Amino acid sequence: MSRTRYLALNALSMLIANIFSKIVLFIGMIFLLQYLDAGEESIYYLVTAFAMVIAVNFQDGMVVMTIRRIATDIQNGPREMGTLYLATSVLALVLAAITFIASFVYAGIQFEGENQRIEFIQSAMALTGAFLVGYGYAVAGAGFKAYEKLWIESILLALQSIFSAGVYWYGATHQWPLPYFFYGLFITTAFHSTISFIVLYLFIVKPKFHSDFRSAYELFAESLQLGFASLLRVLQERIHPFLINIPSLAGQSYITQWSSPNNLFAHFKFIPLSIRPAMFPTLARKAELETDEFQVYSLALMKFLYLLALPLLITMSIARHEVLPLITTMEADFSETYAFAIMVAPLVAWSIALSFPSQVLRTLFVALKKPQYEFRTVLAGLCVLVVLDILLLPEYKVMGAGIASISAELTILIYGLWLLNKLGRGIKLSHVFLLPTLCGMITHLSAEFLYRELWIYGILGVIVVFPILLLIFRVISPVEWSILREMFMPSKPAFK
Repeated sequence: MSRTRYLALNALSMLIANIFSKIVLFIGMIFLLQYLDAGEESIYYLVTAFAMVIAVNFQDGMVVMTIRRIATDIQNGPREMGTLYLATSVLALVLAAITFIASFVYAGIQFEGENQRIEFIQSAMALTGAFLVGYGYAVAGAGFKAYEKLWIESILLALQSIFSAGVYWYGATHQWPLPYFFYGLFITTAFHSTISFIVLYLFIVKPKFHSDFRSAYELFAESLQLGFASLLRVLQERIHPFLINIPSLAGQSYITQWSSPNNLFAHFKFIPLSIRPAMFPTLARKAELETDEFQVYSLALMKFLYLLALPLLITMSIARHEVLPLITTMEADFSETYAFAIMVAPLVAWSIALSFPSQVLRTLFVALKKPQYEFRTVLAGLCVLVVLDILLLPEYKVMGAGIASISAELTILIYGLWLLNKLGRGIKLSHVFLLPTLCGMITHLSAEFLYRELWIYGILGVIVVFPILLLIFRVISPVEWSILREMFMPSKPAFK
């Protein structure tokens, strides 16, 4: 089996598992969000943002750096896994203490009612705890990725989604208070992390556990720039509810009107998150070589992901009138003001589509041993987002947030490509962005028009128009076609 075909199958296994997972979780989320009233739904989005900001940061950087270490030195893999377990365990304990303090402080500042404060604190601590015990699953996932056994991780991911959706369904049908949902997620995540570790230990690699805190600290220090970049990326994705919640900018009533389309469309980020791990070990090895294969495969990865994102998110955007009501409260009073969510949905869809190629930059910078460049690009994007939110939210409300999100993703992409060029591994912006975006804009406009006539016309418009435009404008180069052929015809390698 050719290397490209093996990578494609690895990526496909994660893609299928994530598609299954997102469908199952989406159904579970429908049960949850339609059960909550408007006030509880706003708290749900604030709790989710709070927990991700606290928990999803430095651990991710340590996982990525460990995968890179193992990919280029398989023999020391067991020791690297033991170091990662130790480092993430200590980090989880520190973040648990921070969560306890931060949840009380934030609730005291933002909520006037005692019940809302208690509900937020309990929910925030439970969900953050679920993320922290999930570090065990993430560390096991590092082993599956580093040793290129993603099909095992795919099975475990599918099981986890079933457990989580079961919590949503059971809680909604039994009318749980909001914190109970997050307690349920904490328990199921702890169980899933335990199972993942057992599978890793029995079938992949036996981590060499040790109490070498110096090695754990060195791993943390090495991944610090990437950890800060992860924190900034989470802030970029989750800071809108906090800014919108400020009365002088918008107010709590607008949180759901932004978060519901963003929460829906952001589910599609599982696609680059599925494909990147399959490519990372190979890209890390190619980065060590003085050939142009690193740039060729990097460009192909960014472009293919963007070309996959555009038709998916355009389709979701034109169907927003039918899809968005599924994932919000059914209260009649709230639905009357839901027009803002309908209006901002296309902007959210395009910002998510742009995040597909921009997320690949993280993989490329780590492969090139320049994680600080990932930090710089995401910091630039976050600064643009915050400034534009402050300027635009008072006048344009959630539409201003949509403009800020698109501007932030463009900043990350353009600045990141400029830094790659500075490293001598340049990828042209025109190849990644300009022609695919032109094809996407023409497709979106035509599909919107056709969808108003009949919904099936709009869907067919995306399916037919977008591929035709790709062929007319010759968006995919001959070398990229050869990479695609190699996935299905291993006898014809893209490179000899």
